[in-house]
This record gives sequence, structure tokens and C-alpha cells, in this order.
Amino acid sequence: MEEKIELLGDGFDEKLVAIFSDPNFLLPNLLGAINVDFKENDFRAEVPMSLLFGKGTYVIYGKIISSLNSVIYVINVAGYGPDKGGKIRIDLQKGKVTINVNLSIPIEPINGRVIKSRIKEFKNKANELIRLERIKRKI
Repeated sequence: MEEKIELLGDGFDEKLVAIFSDPNFLLPNLLGAINVDFKENDFRAEVPMSLLFGKGTYVIYGKIISSLNSVIYVINVAGYGPDKGGKIRIDLQKGKVTINVNLSIPIEPINGRVIKSRIKEFKNKANELIRLERIKRKI
């Protein structure tokens, strides 16, 4: 599953690396994650999903790699082997944020739709979420 979103805003610049490199901001807002744990550059979170016979939760974990103008989340899905997981790449430029989501998740035809709807919802309210987070962090 691949999704790409572009966010445009006057206040967008490289200073947003601090916000996007925080999994407590990105994962709940982008993927609907809960119970996010973050230590140094490692994270762990639970992502509620649909299963064939009801609802369930997938545990994701991985590393965060940050540079001056980009953030990459390398994601693994616990219990599903190396072929499940992927990357979220955030590129920051003056006036523009590009987010590329490339994930391989269990039961992708069903769960892919769930994740895509969460990404679309994030895109619709991202400017306000970022604005509030900048105020909170005094960036």
C-alpha cells in the first residue's frame, strides 16, 4: 500500500522536523495508533484494525531516522515476519511537507482501506494539528 500526501502552509519549514520526528504526534494522527512508546530513536505502538472476524490490534515497532529536512520511520509489524512493515518518509521544504507512506500490512485489502481513510482524515486536519503542536512546543 502506497500513499502520498502533500501539505502546503506558510509556516511550514525545516523546524517541523521536531514535530514529525515525535511518534506521539505522527503515529496517532496519521495511523490511528494508540499506546505509543518512544525511547531515543525506537518506537512501539498499537494500531487498531479490522480483522476477518472482528477488530484487532497490530503492534508496530521500529526506528526513527531524522535529518535537517526529513524524517523516516522504518516500521515492522510484530509477529508477521520481514515482509510486513515499511516506511513513512516525511520531506520538509519551505511551505511544503510531503509524506510518503509505503506499508505492507496483514490482510491488506481490508486494512489498507482503513489506513488510507486515516491518512485522508489526517490530510484534512493536518494544518490545524501542526499549528496547535507548534504553539504547544513554542516552535
